[in-house]
Amino acid sequence: MSKNISRREFLKLGAINAAGFASLWAFGKNVFGDTIVDSESTVSNIADTSSNAIIRDISKCIGCGQCVDVCKNTQAINILELKTENGKTYSDTIGGYDLSQTKCIGCGQCSKVCPTGAIAENDALQKVTTALNSGKTIVWQFAPSSQNILGEEFGLLSGENVSGKIATSAKMLGDYVFRTDFGADITIMEEVTELITRIKTGGVLPMITSCCPGWINYAELNYPSLFDNISSCKSPQQMLGALIKNYLGKDNIYHIAVMPCTAKKHEALRPEMYTEGGRDVDAVLTVREYAKLLRSKGINLTKLQDSEYDSLFGNTSGAGRIFGASGGVTEAAIRSMYELMTGEILTDVEFKQLRGSDGIKHTEIKIKDKTIKACVVNGIKNAEKILDEVKNGTSPYTFIEIMACPGGCVGGGGTPLYSGNTALRSKGLYESDRSNKIRKCHENSSLKAIYEKYLTLPCSNTAHKYLHTYYTKR
Repeated sequence: MSKNISRREFLKLGAINAAGFASLWAFGKNVFGDTIVDSESTVSNIADTSSNAIIRDISKCIGCGQCVDVCKNTQAINILELKTENGKTYSDTIGGYDLSQTKCIGCGQCSKVCPTGAIAENDALQKVTTALNSGKTIVWQFAPSSQNILGEEFGLLSGENVSGKIATSAKMLGDYVFRTDFGADITIMEEVTELITRIKTGGVLPMITSCCPGWINYAELNYPSLFDNISSCKSPQQMLGALIKNYLGKDNIYHIAVMPCTAKKHEALRPEMYTEGGRDVDAVLTVREYAKLLRSKGINLTKLQDSEYDSLFGNTSGAGRIFGASGGVTEAAIRSMYELMTGEILTDVEFKQLRGSDGIKHTEIKIKDKTIKACVVNGIKNAEKILDEVKNGTSPYTFIEIMACPGGCVGGGGTPLYSGNTALRSKGLYESDRSNKIRKCHENSSLKAIYEKYLTLPCSNTAHKYLHTYYTKR
């Protein structure tokens, strides 16, 4: 005999499968036989697919309110609310608008806490599966943090480095596999060159990072007056994508990025993310989606041997790896900026004051006769105060890093549901950095070769053509 249990009581049972093998809904129906949500829902069954980042299906919603809480209190975006209709409580956008008509930034934090799939990433598995069977040249790239997160989907500990196993799995499914870490190395070269130029020529300061698409969405929606402050650099994903499409020298490429982020899906589809080689990135899978793809192919990541990544973009720096942690972009930038401006060796390359979970972090460093003041905004909730200072002309900073998700990419909206420790994930990235012989982006020999053979110089006309972008008020 089944008993009645409340939605919240059911959620508290702790039955949520962190690896995503089965939904909470399926668990509840199979184990308890209780009606958690009416099968004949009186709420609209039409899914909201207006966002390129995430989708909503109200008919699956059990009214737990977790998405409302994270949107309001963790991210301070506050576009969701609980509504009651015909006796059913469910989550909806304030005003009932489609996501594309709201100030949603696509960060996907709501999708991480939804136990029923009522909010989820905009699934790209079908089109990727079609591409895998199309005869096209399949090229993969994997974000730094993805390499220290994917193992969680297969029962490994948070932060465990499965980079080599990822390379093996990707080669089983495609032709080439690269680390986005290389894109991060290029980003630092372009970004630091841009910053140094602004400092020397009296350009617009502070300069704000541009590698987080959730933050860029936020800026376009809320702070268009600050576009001149934002670096024109594409993100590492898009920079590497442009190089893959235009430099790899292969025809009929289908390029897939595996990211811990849902907003990356939107970024890849932005109209400006094209060159003559086509779209920089053809599809973005979250870490969750890639794990599903592997399972659908019967591939158990833990059983695989390690493989090397392809050599064209093979060498990557430790500085590029820590992009996945809040503060990592700034730390990587300072390592290169100091040496490029002074010609001297920076011996202490770890800036631990930029690490950790504080919402706002600061540091300053003396470079020649300049004092460079840097700020790290950890989570979009903490951005308003810092951005208002920039807008009002009272900001004391030279350089500002903004990451929309708490913890940075390691806490992204495309990471495993209800599992993982962002501190351990970050620790894994810092350990990878520490064990890398190359700890400064500008010392990467592969990066130097790309500039010599193709891009000429950082921020050159060629570099701007492929590696830089612009922003649009919404």
